[in-house]
Amino acid sequence: MYKVVLPILGFEDIKEFELQKIDDNFYMLKSPNVSFTLINPFFIRNDYDFEISDTDKETLKIDENSNFSVLNLMIVKKPFIESTVNFAAPIILNHDENILGQVIIQNEKYGLTEPLKNFVKAQN
Repeated sequence: MYKVVLPILGFEDIKEFELQKIDDNFYMLKSPNVSFTLINPFFIRNDYDFEISDTDKETLKIDENSNFSVLNLMIVKKPFIESTVNFAAPIILNHDENILGQVIIQNEKYGLTEPLKNFVKAQN
């Protein structure tokens, strides 16, 4: 279980989540009442780069030696290629401390609902 130290927007009342690995690039974040699909952003974007504020780093207890992951919320649609990814507010998971939080990136180049198909080439 991961304790929430920076709440997920709209779900501020949820204080703990279980992280379930689907494969190396997809995960589920689950609580008793809600679950989220997460994607490893580096799997689909090689240009994803941002700074975490010092305050958020302190709250998440991360530094250059920490074992942490960056994952992004997805809205899964059918067909799957129509799904969207929230690149503007990633979930940071500190695996050493079992804590997580959502950070807001102050950069206009990342959107809240970017289409997955913009980053994945269609397979024929």
